[in-house]
Amino acid sequence: MKNIFCLAILFTAVLFTGCKKNWDAHYGDEGTVSNLDLLSYLKTQPEYSEFVAKLEEYGLAEELQRDQNLTIWAVSNDKMAALSSLGDDLKFILSYHINSLVYDNTKLKDGLRLMTFNGKYLTVRKEGSVVQVGDASIVKGNQLCKNGVVHEISQLLKPDVSIYDYLKGLDADYSIIRDSVLAMNDTLFDKESSIPIGVDATGNTVYDSVYVISNPIFEKANIRSEFSNVTMFLPSNQVIKGCFDDLAELYSQFGKSFLREDSLIAYKWIKEAIFYNTLIEDYGSTDLTSAFGKLWKTNVQLVNLDYKRMSNGRIYEITKLKIPNNVHISMIKQLFHYWEYIPESERDALFKFTNVTNVQPKDQDKVTFPTIGVELTYRTLLIQGNLADNLPATMECTPIMLERKQDGSTGYKVVEVPPGEYNLYMGFRSTTHPFINVYVDDQVVAKTLNVEPSTPWNYDRSTNTVSGTKYNGWGGLVGPVTITGTSVRPFKIKVEYAGLGKGTVETLELYHWALIPTANNY
Repeated sequence: MKNIFCLAILFTAVLFTGCKKNWDAHYGDEGTVSNLDLLSYLKTQPEYSEFVAKLEEYGLAEELQRDQNLTIWAVSNDKMAALSSLGDDLKFILSYHINSLVYDNTKLKDGLRLMTFNGKYLTVRKEGSVVQVGDASIVKGNQLCKNGVVHEISQLLKPDVSIYDYLKGLDADYSIIRDSVLAMNDTLFDKESSIPIGVDATGNTVYDSVYVISNPIFEKANIRSEFSNVTMFLPSNQVIKGCFDDLAELYSQFGKSFLREDSLIAYKWIKEAIFYNTLIEDYGSTDLTSAFGKLWKTNVQLVNLDYKRMSNGRIYEITKLKIPNNVHISMIKQLFHYWEYIPESERDALFKFTNVTNVQPKDQDKVTFPTIGVELTYRTLLIQGNLADNLPATMECTPIMLERKQDGSTGYKVVEVPPGEYNLYMGFRSTTHPFINVYVDDQVVAKTLNVEPSTPWNYDRSTNTVSGTKYNGWGGLVGPVTITGTSVRPFKIKVEYAGLGKGTVETLELYHWALIPTANNY
């Protein structure tokens, strides 16, 4: 019997030791344990008296005694003076310090989002032993009670706003993106949430009506919902203006005006590229795809990495914005006969002819497009070689465009294009045209290319023409080209005779070239 009693004592001691180790592992060395409910416990702690008084004043204290488990984010009396500076709705602010369920130290994980009593999420960040909630940090945690836990924090919490509410409250410096997003709002009657309160004289139900805001953006990334966890990249008016100034400057370098329709294309891309249905972390580590499927290259689009924390995600301020080339550039196109506008003293620097006996611009076919009121004569650059010498006639040029001089005369300017991948299209007077080789910047694009078929090679009458006409198309596809470098620059095109087709003379008759950005051209 004595041995049994001793064993029982030993078993109890081991069990107590094991329980204590488990308790310590669960709650840590820090913390206290009370069998009181949360409100009763807080009232025993004089350092929280002002916090408790405000909970009682705004009808929140009773929540701490109900049959529910809560987590309380309390502050000491010396921190309560800041309450009035956090906003006018003090009950809303105090409710942000209460959330359902018990989150002791072991459950406070980095990135945890806690729904508080005011309907806003509170975000937890943890780095080493430091636990941060919102803008505060825990200074005395794990005060465990019968129905929850109290964590003392370093300052009162100011409720975060949603991305939508933040956007709506932005000042005039952000009016472009603010107004363009809000203009998409539609106010809808929510019948399910509206309460019938009677019947009118015609027998129709009268409701205490509830209305909801609908916006196409919400369907992709709900920046208004507190249950979302999304990201927005925010451009200021200055950033957007800088982006559009860059576009206008770029367009001038390849002979295009920056028009209203171009700005609308850019605006549409911006609105569809800046919203993400996920929380973006470690910005710059990889390219991103927006909620609308738009590619966002983080090495091109620059942001301030110090993001703004929102109740339903975060906002990064954009510092440099670029519209991708394949979004805003539909075509870069010029004509070969512009050679005639170069002064003779400057021609050799831009156009080089080898094994050529004659060069001349030549008017060819005259056409009319009555549906769009256009009448024109196709003018080509005719280049003749000597078939008997067995040396291929070749033309290599730095493409140019025309520009109006101050005196009203027509001059020229070298075309400069942004780097990236393009498809090169060209057009010729295709009838009996010989085969050709084509090079861009000394790189082969096509060898022994047959450009005699009228479709698609005759002038620019094929491929993506003006709707319902054969006007101003791309022409025939020569092949993909890559303009190397990091900034806009000139480039070279070389066309070389490569043998006869149905024709009998070594004559190149060039009409136009066009560069079309590929999907890879950002």
